[in-house]
Amino acid sequence: MRDITTDNIRTIGLFGQASTGKTSLGEALLYAAKATRRPGKVDDNTSVLSSSPEEVERKITINLSCFSFDHNGVFLNIIDTPGYDDFYGEVLCGIRAVDIGIIVIDPEQEIGIVTERLFLEMKERNIPTLLFLSKTKDNVEIDNIISGLKSIFGSIVPVVVIEGGTAVSLFEKDSPYHSKLVEAIVETDDALLERYLSDEEIKREELEGAFYGGIGSGKLSPLYIGDSLQGIGIKEIFSAVTELPLKRDSEEFKGLIFKTRVDPHLGDMRYIKVLGGELSPGITLYNCTKKAKERINQIYIIKGSQREEVSKLSQGGVAGLVKLKSSSTGDTLGSAEGDPLPKIDFLPTPVSTAIVPQEKKDEEKVMEALSKLHQEDPSFGYYYDQETKQTIVSGRGELHIDIVIEKLKRKYGVKLSTERPKIHYRETIKQTASAQGKFKRQTGGHGQYGDCWLKVEPLEKGEGFQFVNAIFGGSIPSKYLPSIEKGVKEAMDKGIIAGYPVVDMKVTCYDGTFHSVDSSDIAFKIAGSLAFKNVCEQANPTILEPIISVEITVPEEYMGDIMGDLNSRRGRILGTEAQGRFQLIKAQVPEAELYGYSASLRSITAGRGTFTQEFLRYEEAPRELQTKIIEESRKKGDR
Repeated sequence: MRDITTDNIRTIGLFGQASTGKTSLGEALLYAAKATRRPGKVDDNTSVLSSSPEEVERKITINLSCFSFDHNGVFLNIIDTPGYDDFYGEVLCGIRAVDIGIIVIDPEQEIGIVTERLFLEMKERNIPTLLFLSKTKDNVEIDNIISGLKSIFGSIVPVVVIEGGTAVSLFEKDSPYHSKLVEAIVETDDALLERYLSDEEIKREELEGAFYGGIGSGKLSPLYIGDSLQGIGIKEIFSAVTELPLKRDSEEFKGLIFKTRVDPHLGDMRYIKVLGGELSPGITLYNCTKKAKERINQIYIIKGSQREEVSKLSQGGVAGLVKLKSSSTGDTLGSAEGDPLPKIDFLPTPVSTAIVPQEKKDEEKVMEALSKLHQEDPSFGYYYDQETKQTIVSGRGELHIDIVIEKLKRKYGVKLSTERPKIHYRETIKQTASAQGKFKRQTGGHGQYGDCWLKVEPLEKGEGFQFVNAIFGGSIPSKYLPSIEKGVKEAMDKGIIAGYPVVDMKVTCYDGTFHSVDSSDIAFKIAGSLAFKNVCEQANPTILEPIISVEITVPEEYMGDIMGDLNSRRGRILGTEAQGRFQLIKAQVPEAELYGYSASLRSITAGRGTFTQEFLRYEEAPRELQTKIIEESRKKGDR
């Protein structure tokens, strides 16, 4: 067991949209450092960074993965992240752990919103960022590529190009792009800029020092051009990530748990980034998020699906901790009580499906399994819907949910099917009406008697329910009014015409009769329910459907197709606004029309569109839809 106490520890994050070659770059770095015996490939299932059953089957990165290794006196952690928006929660976890970000770009792909979003995220967090143009060949059109990237990433300058099948550093004076690199570097340093404008010679080591300082300060995001599968540009990437100066000066322990993985032998393993101080087994830390003490047991550095136990880990390191009692993803551990670091802010989960266990006895098992999976992936949501009696799973997209369901089946042996989530329709009335409800039963001895008159009036949308006592002269004793109201509320929950809760209604009890012996709370509760049913039949009942506020972000060339699709879904388009190279479309769409929208959006935009949704209000459903809803309710026996 070894100590990792070097001051030269750094964590490299690999980011970018799907199929750009992030994992291939990670595998090339590992192979070049002799951390692996051969460069792994996703396509032939030899990758050490993408090896879960779901990743092997689909040949994509789904989970954040980590690999720690030594290289030329530096201890490095590579964090590989997914490229699909469905798994952006893993990206957000990775961003919180890295010292340096590498955004991988495929020259044959359009830059998507995922890449733009994560670049802005890293800039906001002051994470030094490099760009790596992967899968490039000799004679690549550098000028065209740089022109396109500048519109997205700002000031971009190439550092390495490919000439004659090899990587050529632009620090060499005879390179055709040398002068542009020098100009970009001196603009980050006022002293160097003054010397440069005075035609004073600037040595290469001075340029390199200012270059790395510019990356560290966020003034430079250099472009490296290479080919991971051919090993081109890998040495230059290593130079950049190992020479980059990092600031670390905290002596007190501080760490962020940024990921949870279930190890088949050790159970829940929490990945922690050591932000300050030193980590060793046997110490007791304080969970600043949960306000609880936490004892540290074994410490493991991660090597893909493997691990190595260590006895000490210095500031900057990444490790896996086991047997923690109260800590989970997003929690802050410290040497003493203190304020926690900001939690990982996961994005909304606009896509939902209902999961149905094949057997009743498996319902509890499903919830337990979902709870365990949520520890690994807090970016998906789940809950039991009391109104519809369905277990709902929500995610960033259909693919996200598919993976959750696959894991439920594979890891926990849960047998289930899926179905469409039921819509939370509501019912209301459109007219004022009055009616009587009378309950009378004589069974020998004391009978049951309750009699009331109710008036119902529609309220404005969102005003809820009002119950008014307008009894005068003691026609109904006041002690029975709460029972009448209770009967009304129970009837409202059961609906008028299709079994959905009734909303936005004022109910006034204004008359009735009672019996001095036979009247009771239960009798007036039943009378209230009967009166409510009778009066609502005369008040022009109708069905309301939920309307969702939707914001869709797409490249401009897809706007026509998106708007046409929204119109086909009974959507109302409110407007558009530019967001960089993308357009934000704001619309209102009935919830019933949004099922499967994520897949449709992905198809229309070739995976380059994203959307968010939020409940807005209820509106009266079209008459033909109401007829369909009522018929379905009757078939199910709800009415």
